[in-house]
Amino acid sequence: MDDLLEARLKRWWCDRPVIRTIDEAREFVHDVGFAVLFGGDRPTYPCLREISRDDGAEVLSTGMGADFEAMWGWKDELPARGQAWLGRFLGTRQTLISPDLLADLYAYPGEPDDFTRCEHLSPGARDLARTLLLQGPMTTRALRAALGVGSKESDRYVTELGRELLITGYGCDDSGPGWPASVVELTSRAFDVPGEGDRETRDASAAARFLDTMVEAAPRELQRAFRWDRDRAHRAHTRATPV
Repeated sequence: MDDLLEARLKRWWCDRPVIRTIDEAREFVHDVGFAVLFGGDRPTYPCLREISRDDGAEVLSTGMGADFEAMWGWKDELPARGQAWLGRFLGTRQTLISPDLLADLYAYPGEPDDFTRCEHLSPGARDLARTLLLQGPMTTRALRAALGVGSKESDRYVTELGRELLITGYGCDDSGPGWPASVVELTSRAFDVPGEGDRETRDASAAARFLDTMVEAAPRELQRAFRWDRDRAHRAHTRATPV
């Protein structure tokens, strides 16, 4: 293991006892700023599953370990409490983002119709956001029915809007048949966004948070994670003040 990876794993709570409560999960996300739900063969970002994994946990009737079931519940409950944003942001992976980092990253005025200001949204993603605007928080199942689309199309629109931080996971609904259905909501109604300061100031703040969490990182890593263009990433990296 190289020194940087070792330092990152320590920063990402991997040297601490397994977390067991939603309050510990909230503290983790607020400390690191962002975390993926599941990691990979080589850790690239903080990961909620890795720090909550307990190989000795009881296996439940669902076939899942109690540790996995708990983590799966936290990722829905934290956004419903307003304690972390949830969506497919880092790459295509489910990501939790702390409210303060979300406020720095959010690129729109903070109005319910913010999606109308995103020029490159597909018509389907725009229709999904408009449905949420008119109907309020909805399950993904209800959204598919309202739009008349299948799960693959709906998932694509949810991912598209999530990459722009325009919608967030917002708990789940277990009132219907089968597995509980995920609920989604407009980010601007669920969180206090955007943060204070102009775009350059908030970019520098977000970059500083990223650099603190990653221990050290080149501008290209910042560019890839937040999907900024090269010049924006370099400016923010240069202006970032250590946390």
